[in-house]
Amino acid sequence: NVNEINMYKEYWLDDADFILISYGSSARSAIHLAKNRRARGIKIGVLELQTLWPFPTDMVKEKCANAKAVIVVEMNMGQIVTQVKNAVDNPNKVFLANRIDGELISPTDIKTLLRMIQGRGV
Repeated sequence: NVNEINMYKEYWLDDADFILISYGSSARSAIHLAKNRRARGIKIGVLELQTLWPFPTDMVKEKCANAKAVIVVEMNMGQIVTQVKNAVDNPNKVFLANRIDGELISPTDIKTLLRMIQGRGV
């Protein structure tokens, strides 16, 4: 029943080297960053989860199979990053971009982590 219950939106995943997984208000920052980075030639996509439970393990595994890195964007200590790590074939390619101070995570916050993953520094 997971496939019938879970809802999500996907943006630019077909050729994505980097995938941002997010939900709620943080998804807006993820989508904004992806639009900006794609315009600069970086193959990045967004998987916006609209249903978190039951967690769509099989779908996340399938969507992230070819990604070089997956960044989970959350406004907490990492509610779903562990679920994502358990879903993908290589949990070492999953990173957490989060804020816990009550401020919204910005596209710049996510970009900083993306640049570090790319080996381009801050």
